[in-house]
Amino acid sequence: MTYDNFKYVGEFDTSKILKKVDLMSSFWEEFGYRQNQFKVHQHTQTIPILFDADFRLTKPTPTKWYPLFEEHLRKLQELASKFYGDGFIIRCILTNLKANKNIAPHIDKGSSLHLGNRVHIPIITSDKVLFTVGEEEKNMKVGEMWEINNGNKLHAVYNNSDEDRVHLIFDYIIYRNSYDQTGHEQWY
Repeated sequence: MTYDNFKYVGEFDTSKILKKVDLMSSFWEEFGYRQNQFKVHQHTQTIPILFDADFRLTKPTPTKWYPLFEEHLRKLQELASKFYGDGFIIRCILTNLKANKNIAPHIDKGSSLHLGNRVHIPIITSDKVLFTVGEEEKNMKVGEMWEINNGNKLHAVYNNSDEDRVHLIFDYIIYRNSYDQTGHEQWY
């Protein structure tokens, strides 16, 4: 089956990340920005690795969790570079969708979704977790890397299993030049 809203990027060994996630269970409640800011994420929890609340397209902001995942992000950077071309990871989070909960259908806004590539890597999942974008539905397997084309498209996640679902999500920005409103060239 061919998907327009899901693009297979490759495989990634998630075993070391899974061990870290298992050790971090007490930290899921610490960062509530996404859950408080966006009602649709009320059944999720987030551990930010590279994150900024203003979703800027320039230099990423490492969080206190970054050193723990720096090695993995370097490997992901290499894979993304080979797949997309020269660029950088602007944002990266771990997100947990609680067992038997959903992320209701919604449309995300923001320039980073239109200018970047959003990639999901399942760390913990099951056959009962379904991701929909538009009319397409996908069950992603542990370690698969899937680009999600959800900019201005209705999308949702349904965790119909008895276990929490955890994904590592990163946004990759390809280096390109553009011009600001005054005509000055900008690179990002």
